[in-house]
Amino acid sequence: MRPDEICAILRRLAAKAPSGGEVSPALALSSRERRAILGAVELLERAYSLSAPGARKGLRLVVNIDGASRGNPGPAGIGVMIKEENGRLERELSKYIGEATNNVAEYEALLLALREVGSLKPAEVRILSDSELLVRQIEGTYRVKNPRLALLHSQAQDLIRTIPSFRIEHVGRELNLRADALANRGIDEALVGAPRDGG
Repeated sequence: MRPDEICAILRRLAAKAPSGGEVSPALALSSRERRAILGAVELLERAYSLSAPGARKGLRLVVNIDGASRGNPGPAGIGVMIKEENGRLERELSKYIGEATNNVAEYEALLLALREVGSLKPAEVRILSDSELLVRQIEGTYRVKNPRLALLHSQAQDLIRTIPSFRIEHVGRELNLRADALANRGIDEALVGAPRDGG
């Protein structure tokens, strides 16, 4: 259940629950309890930025992400493609992140994407990644055992909590080709002029 749905249910509960009389005490709410529920709703809305004044109502973003590492660990790059749900391209990002593993690069791509979409204040974000490990860890299906990934995972969850509606999905590599190309471009651009083997 999404945070905005939880808030709506709590508001309805506070508005409709009887306040005593002939009703069972288990079903009644005192005015103090109503205030407590509404206060909790406000805290939840602030935590998830549901009532952020700058939010662009109805803006739904689809974001493809990918991380690449040549050597695992080795020179690594990340790619992010952000577009509106209707297909209009918003922006493409490509970045070299130094020496890293594939998994670290995937997480760094996610963090870059979350920071970028955060500045757009969307109503909904759908992340598409071909890394099953990343997707399952963010979903909570897989545990995060690696200490480095655990730190990145924590940072990602903090950013996700600022998005009103968030989903992450695993897709095949064939559906993530542009993000893969952007990740590899980040590596290529950083290595231009770097000495090659035997050179």
